[in-house]
Amino acid sequence: MNKIKLISLVKVCAFTVFIGRAYQLFFFGGPYRAILWDESLLTPIVEGIFNYSWFEYATSEVVNNWIEGFTKFNSVVFLMAAFCCLFWDKINWTRLKRFIVGLGLWLLVLLAICMVKDRNYDFLQLFELSIQFTAPFLLWKNIKMNSENKNIIFGLKVAIALTFIPHGLFAMGVPYLPGHFIDMTIIILGVNETQATQFLFSVGFLDVLFSLLIFVPKLSKYVLWYMIIWGFITAFSRLIAGFNINFLSSSLHGSTYLTIYRLSHGILPLIVLLLEIKRTEQPLNIA
Repeated sequence: MNKIKLISLVKVCAFTVFIGRAYQLFFFGGPYRAILWDESLLTPIVEGIFNYSWFEYATSEVVNNWIEGFTKFNSVVFLMAAFCCLFWDKINWTRLKRFIVGLGLWLLVLLAICMVKDRNYDFLQLFELSIQFTAPFLLWKNIKMNSENKNIIFGLKVAIALTFIPHGLFAMGVPYLPGHFIDMTIIILGVNETQATQFLFSVGFLDVLFSLLIFVPKLSKYVLWYMIIWGFITAFSRLIAGFNINFLSSSLHGSTYLTIYRLSHGILPLIVLLLEIKRTEQPLNIA
């Protein structure tokens, strides 16, 4: 029974990543124009291969419609990948489900690259998505959640650390403090900007510190509890900060997906904690 529950957590974790991104791209678009409208990057291709002037390309309705269609296509792939992950054991067509989830993973990486480009080559954004890459990858590779395999636990801890460290550095203001971090803190905690900045620095420092302590055997379980709680808090903070009772439907529409794909930041540490418990406390029989 416990084995089934752990496998279910992996499936739900991957599902939340894909379904949240599907919703985002379908209704709000994606950052693909950061690359597809980069004149310095694409001019040799547009003018040299397709024999268009850059002005014709950048103002073309056909090109714009193609980008919109590509974005919608990605959202559909993410939607299919989400349900492939959720019903992974129920789908007998192994090659098909692996192809769909594999394509979804590739498109997640492409989305991440475009996000990095859109934010002035901020590569910390790429590392911050490590958990979101890892959850579907576990299913795609059919990796068994074997608590006796220390390499699996170590690999998952690396993915968690790579997500929490950039998040912590941003909160500390390294290399910069995102404005929406401050805004969310002010809205949720009712503090002023100075207090919000101090609070963010403190929790950011803890993110970085605990990302290192997660590899200390005697401390890892306590650290994982922190990461589970903080992962869910940071996910739901998007929903809370964006909630407006006077515009209920629009506020939920605009912020719920931000919470959904971040739920993995709490679910994956929970999976690792269960593996750690199994490894050290055999009577619990968690696999």
